[in-house]
Amino acid sequence: MRFELNSTSGRADYALMNHKGALCVVEAKDADKDPYDAKEQARGYAENMNAPFIILSNGKEHWFWNHRRTDRDAYRIERLPSPADLERLLLKDLQPPRPLMSEVIGKDYLRPFNSEVNVRTYQIRALDAVGKGYDEQHKRRFLLEMATGTGKTLLCAALIRRFLQTRNAERVLFIVDRIELAKQTMEDFERYLPEYKPVLYKTARRKPGEMLGSSVVVATLQSLQVDRRYRTEFTPFFFDLVVNDEAHRSIYGDAREVVQFFQGTRIGLTATPKAYLKNVDLEKLATDNPKAFEARQLRDTYHYFGCEPGVPTFRYDLVEAVNDPEGPFLCLPKIFDLRSDITTKALAEGGWTVTINEQEENYKLKDLEKKVFAPGRNQLMCEAFLANAQKSPDGQLGKSIVFCVSQTHATDVTKS
Repeated sequence: MRFELNSTSGRADYALMNHKGALCVVEAKDADKDPYDAKEQARGYAENMNAPFIILSNGKEHWFWNHRRTDRDAYRIERLPSPADLERLLLKDLQPPRPLMSEVIGKDYLRPFNSEVNVRTYQIRALDAVGKGYDEQHKRRFLLEMATGTGKTLLCAALIRRFLQTRNAERVLFIVDRIELAKQTMEDFERYLPEYKPVLYKTARRKPGEMLGSSVVVATLQSLQVDRRYRTEFTPFFFDLVVNDEAHRSIYGDAREVVQFFQGTRIGLTATPKAYLKNVDLEKLATDNPKAFEARQLRDTYHYFGCEPGVPTFRYDLVEAVNDPEGPFLCLPKIFDLRSDITTKALAEGGWTVTINEQEENYKLKDLEKKVFAPGRNQLMCEAFLANAQKSPDGQLGKSIVFCVSQTHATDVTKS
């Protein structure tokens, strides 16, 4: 690194060097200034030093710019690139990518790998919403809000293939929050992306050759978090594309740090995004309570993926899936609302009040099966389930899932 390096157009704050000369110019601004405004100033330094890359920073906000590529503007990053990242990006410029939309996706796009599968029309619309945003608006964050059961994994296989085929990505990270989902995803990716040799991070990390030979890595958040290995085993720009399955759960706490570390294009998938900025007077909240405003921003799924409050890049909900003229692709659920006395009381404003050891205790709905156990309530729930659950064609109880609040609660329900 060289500090205050002179050029014919002035003095660059920092120059990051390799063995051939300047690789990246860093223009540093005061914390109260927008670093993006220094683009043209930094471009003059970079051109005079023949440096392909520019970083604009005020210490809190950083922008990265490959100024030689006329089709790409500077974009926000949270972590600075490593020397290895810059060297790889330099090599990548020798064979520039083509537009995402130049890789046309039709219904038969994945048929060479499975003759029975079609890419559905709504999936093509979702893929093209990402493609147009990427090519025309130079966006690098996208949120796909799609109902459970509408084929998000197959859509992702087509999405990843499009990025890899057009060379807009060389390495892809697909993040899930459970190992069971990782294994299921691997089965699909091995079928639809065979030439890119997808691997499961948890096992492939012990075989460096396998990891290096793969273009698609499937990982759980937990495996990346262990000993913060995502920092020691990868660089910030290692992956060009990062896909977050169940994105509403991967942007909080320690998980958020993992996701923010990687600086590739980000795509979130979820059926249930968290909207903490929708129907809120943001200017008033920012003025009256800046901390509450910041907390809402951090938790809002739409904001994290660069979308307006409540407006994803693409949405395909349950009602659309039911009414789709090419479908229906989902069935409307039948809802049975059954409440025990305890549930009704716990839902009341004052909660469920009981006397224990001559002391009055109060419990809300969220306390049931956490602070207080209600075996009778579990029994009632199981009886109602057995009476109303749909049967399979052979008359047996159909495949079902019961959501419980804890492993203990799940065990108690099983016993019931």
